[in-house]
Amino acid sequence: MAGSAALLVSVALLEAAGLLLLMPLVELLGLGQVQAAAGAGNVWRKVFAALGLAPGFELVLGSFVGLLVLQAALRRVTDHHNARIEAGYAAHLRDRLYASLVNARWLAFTRLRGADLTRALTQEVDHAGFAAQQGLALAGLIGLALVHLAVALMLSPPLTALALACGVAVALALRPLNRRVHEAGKASQQCRAELNAAITEHLAGFKVAKSHGRGGHHLELFRRATHAIAAHFVAARHTFSASRVFFELAGWTSLMAFLYVAVKGFRLELAQLVLMVFVFTRLLPRIGAIQSTWQHIVHYQPAFTAVEKLQAELDAAREAVADVAPPLELCREVRLEGVSFRYDSVGERAAVRSVSLVIPARRMTALVGASGAGKSTVADLLLGLLAPSEGRVLVDGEPLAAARLAAWRHSIGYVPQEPFLFHDTIRANLLWARPDATAADLQAALRAAAAEEFVARLPQGLDTVVGDRGVRLSGGERQRLTLARALLRRPTLLVLDEATSSLDTENERLVQTAIGQLHGALTILVIAHRLSTVRAADEVVVLAEGRIVEAGPPAELAQRELGAFRQLMQSGQPVV
Repeated sequence: MAGSAALLVSVALLEAAGLLLLMPLVELLGLGQVQAAAGAGNVWRKVFAALGLAPGFELVLGSFVGLLVLQAALRRVTDHHNARIEAGYAAHLRDRLYASLVNARWLAFTRLRGADLTRALTQEVDHAGFAAQQGLALAGLIGLALVHLAVALMLSPPLTALALACGVAVALALRPLNRRVHEAGKASQQCRAELNAAITEHLAGFKVAKSHGRGGHHLELFRRATHAIAAHFVAARHTFSASRVFFELAGWTSLMAFLYVAVKGFRLELAQLVLMVFVFTRLLPRIGAIQSTWQHIVHYQPAFTAVEKLQAELDAAREAVADVAPPLELCREVRLEGVSFRYDSVGERAAVRSVSLVIPARRMTALVGASGAGKSTVADLLLGLLAPSEGRVLVDGEPLAAARLAAWRHSIGYVPQEPFLFHDTIRANLLWARPDATAADLQAALRAAAAEEFVARLPQGLDTVVGDRGVRLSGGERQRLTLARALLRRPTLLVLDEATSSLDTENERLVQTAIGQLHGALTILVIAHRLSTVRAADEVVVLAEGRIVEAGPPAELAQRELGAFRQLMQSGQPVV
């Protein structure tokens, strides 16, 4: 910012020097003597005298042209510098916002809409950067305008006061239009939010829409959003245009009035009049640019406000996690003691209520229950994504506090129901989890996940691009790659969140075989969807309405006449 300020001051000084140089130039043209305050008209004579030069017409004209060239060069440097500031500021905002997102608690993240986050990190940040650049441009324009006003004051203070009064009157008249520009900016921001949400949601459900023949409905909703943006864009342009036309008419009317008063009222000499007209014809475009720049700032200010508001929300939800630490080694057990959790602190039933649970090391534990029973919430508490409202989570007898949270997360392998893959190669997707993994490590993880054979059959093997979210692979192949990536981390706890629920029988068998081979080698927590997964567990924990209602070996639970697990099996519901 200091460099930008120095450049702006330099441009303003060169502008002042050029205007002062006009005084001897007008006199050398034979238009008469210029009367200026504080002997400003003699400044250049003194400069030339100090340099031992005679201020002739050619020298003065050449100096004036040289100053214009130097000023143009400095403006180019200033524009380049301001562009770097704009880009740097936008990058700073984007990095800061994303860092706040990464460091925010998981619960805060789940309350945000993905489309809003994407828009804030892209469009809104860029608009905020543009507003910042316009602020720098505004500072430069104001500096140049002040230079012209200073010279005008030296030539004729009364006429300059008259011109300033006209400028203030025009600015006051434009205030309603500026408010309309600000409102248009807020409306445009809302329309962009709706369009981003529509794009995100429609693309996510594109296959379903095509399958159900609802593509036309999606298209209609999309058109509404785009047409709303177009309408607000036209309205904003209309307001900008009205402001520009009004200002131009008011400006030139003021100039004509100024000329009339100067000639009829003050009877300025020709040299004085020519110089005053030159100054004010240079000043008018500057003031017009100030008005236009200010409207751009007002128009994009809501974007900056939205970014700052989101930043504040995320910072308020910052997670107190220590620096990255080596993974923890789970030796005995993970224990939940009287754990309760509610997503909203007031007015909502707890999702998990007084749960006490032990997950032994190197054993397989399954969580089952009807939808909404609290299984995923328990898993998130074990992962350290959620903090208990009551009770505590212990790892080998030590509370899972902030000081140990980073180390604990580095000890976990997580396989979600919906496989998460980047639009990149298989190799890159695996290395994302552990960048320092060797080729042997990759093959070992693929082998353990029953994925080695199908990867070897692909034309480019590990260097095969999987497509957006792995669309070029089957569901079973995507899930096995996700399992391989989790195993590559060498986790001490493997969490399978309904990892086989969307697989066909053959792919489920392959994944189950891979999981079975891990049995006893590491601690496995399964949120089960199918009975075949549950039967492989050492212990099944049945949840209902946020409470543990039954626990024990699956074979034993299946024999209990009135047991919750047996009722789930007999009801024909999936064991979810």
